[in-house]
Amino acid sequence: MARLLLSRHGNTFAPGDTPVMVGASSDLPLVASGEGQARRLGDALREAAVDPHRVFAGPLKRTADYARLALEQARLQRPVMLDERLREIDYGPWEGKSDAELEAMGAGSALAAWRERSVWPAEAGWRPSEASLEERALGFAADAVEGLPEEDTALVVSSNGVLRYFLKLVPGAFERALEEGTAKLGTGRTALFTHHDENGWDLVYWNREPDALVGA
Repeated sequence: MARLLLSRHGNTFAPGDTPVMVGASSDLPLVASGEGQARRLGDALREAAVDPHRVFAGPLKRTADYARLALEQARLQRPVMLDERLREIDYGPWEGKSDAELEAMGAGSALAAWRERSVWPAEAGWRPSEASLEERALGFAADAVEGLPEEDTALVVSSNGVLRYFLKLVPGAFERALEEGTAKLGTGRTALFTHHDENGWDLVYWNREPDALVGA
């Protein structure tokens, strides 16, 4: 059995900032609270005695730095491998827009549907396509655990938009999450999958704080 530990990067907005849609073309750094979230992941890795055999991150600062800070906090010497398949969604004309600006554009209902039920806004011009995100997630996951030593872990840091498609690894999990409105992975939160050569993927937990790894 191999394990795939997913983590969404931490905060990129400080108190008082106006949050905007941040995707592939907005290379924002982590703010102080986001760095603290990375350190909490590192604390959980250390407390759970998990030394990921492989560590992957999307190529933007907020994901790559998050993985590095977590490893530093855990006192682990692992390289962070950047993978384009983990790059965030390009939100096209929504990129850099606040909720108020999107509502003024007439996109308020589509924004709510995405956030609450993961309904892809077909007319918004996002890239890549939803089908491509699913293909990337499935292909990346297979590669991440290929040849991984038994009982070892691959750590993956990316964004909420990308990581929700890893639910497609388990038949029916993505669809159930859509119905329940639980597909979103919160900032700094984690998910854990296991992979068995004979039985494929299982979802252990979704959208939990890093310390859920302890005892999992």
